[in-house]
Amino acid sequence: GGCLRTYERRVPSSYPVGSRDGDLQIGWLTPASDDPRERPVFLDGRRGGVSGRCALYVDSDDRGRKVYLTKEFDSDPYLFLTTDFFVQNVLIKERDLGSRFHYLEQPRSKLTRYLRDDPGERARDVAPLGGTLVAFDSVTLPHEVLPTVSRERWAASGWFHERQQPEPTGRQIIL
Repeated sequence: GGCLRTYERRVPSSYPVGSRDGDLQIGWLTPASDDPRERPVFLDGRRGGVSGRCALYVDSDDRGRKVYLTKEFDSDPYLFLTTDFFVQNVLIKERDLGSRFHYLEQPRSKLTRYLRDDPGERARDVAPLGGTLVAFDSVTLPHEVLPTVSRERWAASGWFHERQQPEPTGRQIIL
């Protein structure tokens, strides 16, 4: 017990993943016959320079601009507690795009282990061996630490952060 479980993509992305100018990746658009590459989906949380005004987007093919999948919406913590269904059917209005969306990291529980897994990812466990250093990008690699079974676990964690977004200049929404 006590393994680090990572959920790796089976095929490396054709697009940069993780974050874009301070916007975090929250999901994927699965490939389709007219768009054969899996695309990372990002959350723009400061649409129009206003904190809390959000929209979801993917990069254009030339990576020169954002292609918005949703209209603007107010940030809400419930967005991150929902399943793909909410985003697919409420936020993304185009059905063909909505059906392709799935969260980067699905809510996980004992029940979800018996439901459909993401076919684009595979789970890999890293055993907690003494003297082992594990370094990875926690933004681009969904992960969890499994409970220990018979021993105490000691761990040290640290984070390196990229530059943050500048303070918005427009009206601010305080959450």
